[in-house]
Amino acid sequence: MKVSFCVGIDIAKDKFDVCIKELKADGHSVVKGSRSFSNSEAGFEELGVWVEKRTREVSSLVFVMEATGVYYENLAYWLEAHGFNVSVELANKVKNYARSLSVKTKTDKVDASVLASMGLERALVLWHPCRSFTGSCVMSAA
Repeated sequence: MKVSFCVGIDIAKDKFDVCIKELKADGHSVVKGSRSFSNSEAGFEELGVWVEKRTREVSSLVFVMEATGVYYENLAYWLEAHGFNVSVELANKVKNYARSLSVKTKTDKVDASVLASMGLERALVLWHPCRSFTGSCVMSAA
């Protein structure tokens, strides 16, 4: 899947910060917006509306978030249920990616930006919820 837009999400218990970036034809990325939302159903709905206003093609959009305890789960399920492409990455993978960019600042807004860049640059595996009692989850390449 060719990704043109990526929404990086840094999630916590009560809120999540997002940064949406677009990959331009010349290979550079441009920030289309950043914002915080409540980590609740209402916040998820607001996110959906906000992202739709800033993207052209939902098929080339991916949401990237860190596997942060259980805080990411409700949003990941909501995004997947609404037909969005979602990638959930391990914290050490994101940390090493940020280190490769020489990012030394550690704020929620910067972390969301790093996740958006990672989604534009890397072919990340898409996340799908477990659909059976065997414990196996469906994964597909981005």
